[in-house]
Amino acid sequence: MKPVFLALAAQATARPEIVAFEDDYAAITWSALSARVADLAARLHDAPATIGIGLAGGIDYVVADLAITLAGRRQVPLPFFFSAEQIAHVIEDAGIGAVVTTDPAQFAALPHIETIAPALSAAPKQSLPDYTGGAERVIYTSGSSGHPKGVIIGDRQLDASLSALSAAIGATSKDRHLSVLPLAQLLEQICGIFLPILAGAHTVFRFEATRALFGGPIAPLTQAFDSQLPTTSLLAPAILGRWVADLKAQNRKAPDSLRFVAVGGASSPPALITAAQAQNIPCFEGYGLSECCAVVAMNHPGQQRIGTVGPVLDGLDVSLENGEITITGPTVMAGYLNGDPAPEKWKTGDLGHFDGDYLVIDGRKDALLVTRAGRNISPEWVEQRVNADPRIVCSALGMRDDNGQLVLIVAAVAPITLAEIAQHLDDLPNYARPAGIILTDPTEPGLLFPAGTPNRAVARSLINVRDAITLVANPERLAS
Repeated sequence: MKPVFLALAAQATARPEIVAFEDDYAAITWSALSARVADLAARLHDAPATIGIGLAGGIDYVVADLAITLAGRRQVPLPFFFSAEQIAHVIEDAGIGAVVTTDPAQFAALPHIETIAPALSAAPKQSLPDYTGGAERVIYTSGSSGHPKGVIIGDRQLDASLSALSAAIGATSKDRHLSVLPLAQLLEQICGIFLPILAGAHTVFRFEATRALFGGPIAPLTQAFDSQLPTTSLLAPAILGRWVADLKAQNRKAPDSLRFVAVGGASSPPALITAAQAQNIPCFEGYGLSECCAVVAMNHPGQQRIGTVGPVLDGLDVSLENGEITITGPTVMAGYLNGDPAPEKWKTGDLGHFDGDYLVIDGRKDALLVTRAGRNISPEWVEQRVNADPRIVCSALGMRDDNGQLVLIVAAVAPITLAEIAQHLDDLPNYARPAGIILTDPTEPGLLFPAGTPNRAVARSLINVRDAITLVANPERLAS
């Protein structure tokens, strides 16, 4: 992280009155950002060793992240989208002793937790001290239960990832980044905070656009792109699909200002990437996981192949062991908190193959379904077909315990008929075609993770307790 703090200090000296970050309530210049970070870091001098961030996002989050790191403390984001049970687990598991928050009442029931304001009403001006290194952050994955795992990421992982991504994205001080994904997620910390600081770029946060990830209306996201005219952004496939559909409905295109929209967090159907590009969205699919500092491979200008997640980032070695993606390199995490150190070669649990030098993701190893006839089915293979429809935020294929039938859960934000779903699935072989459909919406409790991917444990439960609508093949398929 030392390069990030050196860049912040340089920007504060060379461009002190230029706006660095902007949220729904305020804007902050490079000099003011440097001063606020220095002030909070100084106030954290005697703070506990592990500090949580109890902020939804925006400028306050940026200040807290940088200051906790500069103070040499271990930081733990407390995602606003986690349940109360998950937050309680994170606080206990990580041994959090203090929380930076603007809402101390939220932690009033925990008297052992010190609450710290991200800013004083009149913060004294002071120089940014040197970063001596060694700070860590613990990123808790959403998990499939109330007990997420904490991934330990330090300077080694972040510095390697930032170096590789800077080269791939080619960010400059002329860039304007629209931050949509929650800052509690490592990928948005990298793309929405650290890369812009390194490049001297401007970042804009619009929380109503972020709400669209959780079933909120898509209009604020479309409006944010139109009004802010960003050059870069980072989106999950589900939200990209809704944005594309909104643009099509209005017979409009995305703003010409865009040059790079990264798409990750879940598998993107090739049809979605093609449809997005037709709406003037220069999107590039990538692949990664928190355990490997968010990004492993990425398509980018000059190296784009739809249907793949692009070439592997410089400095990483990706190999396949019985189809499973394994990764070696400096971005592999230190380990899970309260667990063993990570092995030198990290087995991701993802299945894939190479198309030349381009990586293709085939699905999760632990999600593989085995039918009673002995057929192996990757759920993502089936789900991608319906996920390409912009009315569908997410789908999840599972198998009933009692009769072994395949059932597909479809979470849609607009009306869709069974006939239309069947048409999306029509090219599947009979053994992989769902026998039934369960229609729901994105607000189904616990079904979706923030990236728009399905919580398969919740999906499995729904499939076994909820009646499915029989999906009938068209007559031509039955005849064949």
